[in-house]
Amino acid sequence: MKSVPKVREILLDEEIDEQEFVGIINGIYKQDCYIYAVIPEWEEELFNELSNDFIIINKFPFPLTRIFPRTIGFLGYVKDRKKQNIYKFYLRSTTMDLLVFSETDVSQHLNRLNKKNIDIYNIFESNKIPHITIGPDGQWLNIVEY
Repeated sequence: MKSVPKVREILLDEEIDEQEFVGIINGIYKQDCYIYAVIPEWEEELFNELSNDFIIINKFPFPLTRIFPRTIGFLGYVKDRKKQNIYKFYLRSTTMDLLVFSETDVSQHLNRLNKKNIDIYNIFESNKIPHITIGPDGQWLNIVEY
């Protein structure tokens, strides 16, 4: 029998600050937090802030549909031990379609993704790995547990 994930939502205040957001994540993940994302190349400021912390696995034409202007998206992850980068990603979640937080290292699975299949979420769902996604407009967190 296929197990059904338990999904709960945490509604976020419209003007949540970094301390509150990090506090919520700390309440869920006591240890490390991995951030998996496809960062569009126009997010130069984020790349500069992350410097060597963001491990790039691959790059893809972005967006994936035939929309112009085309740019490059960088697939990768950050191991955020002190949870100092999660709020930076949260603030950009409305412009980054592929963004997942997890306490599990799935970096070895990222190599399987390619421009025809860049579904980060599928890695977590098919392997039943607990994770967090951000709802539209950053209004809530979806916490998925198995």
